[in-house]
Amino acid sequence: MSAVRPRQGTEVSGGDDSHPAGTGQVLFVIPRERGDGFQASIRGHMLDLADPTSSHALAPTPNDLFVAAHASELAWCARRLLDAHGLPAGASVSATWRTDGDLSAVAQFDLTVALPPGAQAVAAGLGAALDRSLAAGSVARPTVHIGFEQGDR
Repeated sequence: MSAVRPRQGTEVSGGDDSHPAGTGQVLFVIPRERGDGFQASIRGHMLDLADPTSSHALAPTPNDLFVAAHASELAWCARRLLDAHGLPAGASVSATWRTDGDLSAVAQFDLTVALPPGAQAVAAGLGAALDRSLAAGSVARPTVHIGFEQGDR
């Protein structure tokens, strides 16, 4: 297998968790050694990927990863916001989504945040934080609905 290098002019960070402005990240999607699938190499972690048109659910599809990326960003935003307000960091996020005929594109997804008791007051701020995150991280903005529910933690 030949070495893959960043395009000329692309800056690659050292792989730590800090992402200063202006640094780039490298992610590789490579063929699996056995079978006809792919794996993603993300900062040294290998992740099997499923064909989005297959009915086999042995690994996440591109749509799964797209929605998981936004749901996990919301979970981290919730944790930071709860911490900043001195509230318990017990938020969790669930997501549902649909495609419009073409299985390769997410048309809409719904996120539900289960907040710990007493944290409903920060829900509006959390929604605004996700909206900013989606705007900053998406080329085309999908339709996103965010719901909140009270957790019983």
